[in-house]
This record gives sequence, C-alpha cells and structure tokens, in this order.
Amino acid sequence: MRAKTVLLRILAGPDGRLRLGWRLFLFLILALSIAVPVLFLDIYLSGTPTDLGSSVGILLGSILAGWWLLTRDKRGFSALGFYFSSDAIKESIRGVALGIGIGVAVITAIFLLGGVRWTSESGTISGWLLGAFSALAFFAIPAASEEAFVRGYPFQAVVESWGVGAAITITAIIFGALHLSNPDAGWVPLINVTLAGVLLGVVYLKTLSLWWATGVHLGWNWTLGYLADVRVSGLELVDAPYYEGHPVGPEWLSGGGFGPEASLIAALVLLLASIALWSGPWLRPGPTAESSNSLAHSRMRQRGNK
Repeated sequence: MRAKTVLLRILAGPDGRLRLGWRLFLFLILALSIAVPVLFLDIYLSGTPTDLGSSVGILLGSILAGWWLLTRDKRGFSALGFYFSSDAIKESIRGVALGIGIGVAVITAIFLLGGVRWTSESGTISGWLLGAFSALAFFAIPAASEEAFVRGYPFQAVVESWGVGAAITITAIIFGALHLSNPDAGWVPLINVTLAGVLLGVVYLKTLSLWWATGVHLGWNWTLGYLADVRVSGLELVDAPYYEGHPVGPEWLSGGGFGPEASLIAALVLLLASIALWSGPWLRPGPTAESSNSLAHSRMRQRGNK
C-alpha cells in the first residue's frame, strides 16, 4: 500500500493529474510512435528519407499525441491551436504577412549595409509566380510540423504548469537546438534561431493560435528562401527565377553560409519584433481561439484574475 502511494506521488501531482514531466515524456513517445512509421513508409515509397516525409510524420504525430493528451483534461481538438473555422484562414494569412514583413526588414537592413547582393538569372514572370506559390506550399508543412511539435501541446502544458517565462525560454532553446545539425551552424545561428523561437512563442501567446504561429514561421522562411533567394538555416531549399542571392562581407552582417539567420541584424530585428508584439496591442486571440479552452489560456486567465 505504501509503495503504491509513493508511486502515485511520483506520477501524479496534488491535483491528481499526471505530472508535467511525465506528460511531456508521453507526448514525445506518442508523437514518435506515429512519426517513425510514416518515415519508414516514406523511405519505402521514395527509396530514401525526404524532408516532406519526416515533416508529415512529425506533424501527424504531434497533433494526434497532443490531441489525445488534451482529451485526458477534457479539452477538445481546438484547444491544440489548430482549429477548423474561418478564423484559421484569416489568421494564417495575417501570420504569413507578419512573417514576410519581419523577413523583409531583415533582408533590407542587411542589403543597405552591404551584406547581400543578387546576380541575374534567366526566368519569366509566370515562372516566378508559379515558383512563389510552390515555395509557399513547400515551406508550409515543415513550418506547421515544427510549430505543432514545439509550440503545440508541450509549450501550452509548460505555460499552464510553470508559467509564460519558462515556456518561452525552454521551447525557444529546444527550437534552437533542433537546428544545430544544419550546415554552418554555430553559436550566433543558435542564438538567432532561439530568438526566432521567442518570437513565435510570443505570437502564440498573444493569439492562442498555431495558425498564426505557423503563418509567421512560413512567411519568414518563404521571404528568406524564395523572395530573397538566400539560404534558410544553412539550407538551399528553393530557387527563384531571375536572380540568385549571395552573402557579402563579414558573417556577422551577411550570415555567411547559414544565411541571414546567422546575422546580428536578424538578432536585433527578431528581438525588437518580439518586444513590440508582446507589449503592443496588435495581436489578440480570435473568437475561436478565445473559446478553445487551451491549457495556456486557462493559466493566463488565472493570472488575469489575481
């Protein structure tokens, strides 16, 4: 009887719910148990692992694992942040626009300081437009998968248990660490991607919407990878007609082989954008997000009532 009591104390908190650490561990196991078979299927069909296959697997695993864990707390699918309503379309479009705006600010500043140049290539307007839409589709699933994995259930569970500061800090560090294996990664890229994680955490907290966060993530990657045609986190993922972007000058300015995400200019813009979005009135939850009863929303309502 005593051993059972000790075990219950280890597994469950005073409220009778599974402790945060066990819930996060369970999320990881469940997500991977879904993602790995999808990856093997991708290898079977393609002959080799593909970025799309791994992203689809992580996205499905993160959504289904997070949804199941939310049902343990008597919450519905919409509490995850990927709800199905007209708000989802509006929030995605606005998120993409915000991500493009922040990305354009970074590229423009680097260009004005002499950190990037473009050389001409062949192309057509129709080819560029088709490539623009194709690149949006290409970047969409990886952006959604990373948001679901990092700022889906795990982020919200940490907000509920440990608060906003801990959630933003922990998930931003994890987000940065996920990019350590990318080509030309180093301390400055790690810090900058971590700051991008802070920005995306702020966007979710202000909107309670993974559609918003995914949109910003997508808009940022599309702006760097296609509109500016430079590397995204060290990777040459897409190619725009008409021109090719090249880093110029010191790495602290251009970002070098990792791309603008390794530039100190990006660090400054990301930091300022995070502060402005957190302290300003521009972002707020939509009607569906307000009624979703997410774990993060519950914690923030409690703080507001104190």
